[in-house]
Amino acid sequence: MSSAIEKGGHRSLLRRMAAKLPVRQTRILSSRYSACMLGDLGTLALLVLQAPLIGWMCTLVWSSVEHDTPSLHFIMGLSAVWFGCISACREIVKERAIVERERFFGLSLGGYVASKFVVLGAIALVQVLLLQTVIESQLGVTGPFWVQTFALWGAALCGVGLGLWVSALSMRQERAVGAVPLLILPQVLFSSFVIPKSAFSTTVEVVEKFMPTHWSYEVFEQLASIETSGFAILGALGVLVTMTFALGLVSYLSLIPRREVT
Repeated sequence: MSSAIEKGGHRSLLRRMAAKLPVRQTRILSSRYSACMLGDLGTLALLVLQAPLIGWMCTLVWSSVEHDTPSLHFIMGLSAVWFGCISACREIVKERAIVERERFFGLSLGGYVASKFVVLGAIALVQVLLLQTVIESQLGVTGPFWVQTFALWGAALCGVGLGLWVSALSMRQERAVGAVPLLILPQVLFSSFVIPKSAFSTTVEVVEKFMPTHWSYEVFEQLASIETSGFAILGALGVLVTMTFALGLVSYLSLIPRREVT
């Protein structure tokens, strides 16, 4: 008798969960995820405080210059990608058993991935603003503050997407964290700060276009240019938005083949 009641309860819960739209699930999951993050204030503080620390180190390095340079633009974009990657790289793999179990009850994988973007994206925005504020307080960075924010936040969201993708593919947290350098180093290697653009091979030139740091850097360089192109800035920001959605999609697709656990 109790077994029949239990089965009926599971079926009822399944129907209620399945009836919820992914958007509603995203809101509920985002609220739950936010509560979990706030429950671990030590980790949250470490994530947030690394931004002003990196900003302070930038002011030390560029203090003798007292203005922005292409290398500073690149480091700011690279830092934003790092913020997103390191924040997201463990967030799916550490919950894998829970996710697979909740899929029995109608969990929307799309809503789940979206909830990660919502919360981690908000943290990334705070990190980007702290990084900018510290650097702007000592160095003059050319261009409107809000445009710089969009460029850095776009790079950070791409970093979140990269981190979630790795996390979705990994079976252990250590492997996900270990993969982060493989996501960050190409941002440097496939850039004009390693070799001049004139020496780029066709392969390097193509791969560079898939690096979020490249597009964030393009925005800053356009802002610093004498002949600023609004279309070029909007185009670079558009690429960052497109990359974010694409990485969210591949993170979602990477979760689909997983089998439910009992």
